[in-house]
Amino acid sequence: MSESRAPVFWPDAEPQILERDLADITAFAPDLVYEPPELAGGQVVHHGRWVGRLPIWPFDRVIPEGLGSLAPEGVSVVMSYSAAHPVLPPRVRVLDPEPELEERTQHRWHVAPGGSLCLLQTEGDWTPETSPVELLLKAAGWRIEYALMKAGVVESMTTNGIVSDPARDHLIAEAAAR
Repeated sequence: MSESRAPVFWPDAEPQILERDLADITAFAPDLVYEPPELAGGQVVHHGRWVGRLPIWPFDRVIPEGLGSLAPEGVSVVMSYSAAHPVLPPRVRVLDPEPELEERTQHRWHVAPGGSLCLLQTEGDWTPETSPVELLLKAAGWRIEYALMKAGVVESMTTNGIVSDPARDHLIAEAAAR
């Protein structure tokens, strides 16, 4: 007869990473709420996650005219850690606006079939030292590009996103006017 043992969750093995994430994410997105790993009936429900709404424009540049009309609020997300965090990045899934099923099948929307966002271009874009805030910044940018696509101003999302590239900022006013 084998003995059932409780799992060791990543925050127990990596408390300094949890402490960093709690500080970084709370400072970046105060509307996100951390939920620690959860067991139910001896089964893992999740390995820890953040739930809530991201800021609409957390970028280090002037807020473009028309943003409030185009996207009145930030994207609502669930960022879920895996059992292998921090070796593997968390997944960010959009709750609102929820991508349509068809959008999950086309690369140009940067959404995986399961609904999580495609935020990393290569495996090397994530290291155990990377703060999840980098993913949340990209998710906030995804929200703006998603609105631009829905408004018909652009045909696809950019490869690197709008986090540090202002090339599409001027399109926000154009899209808001439609």
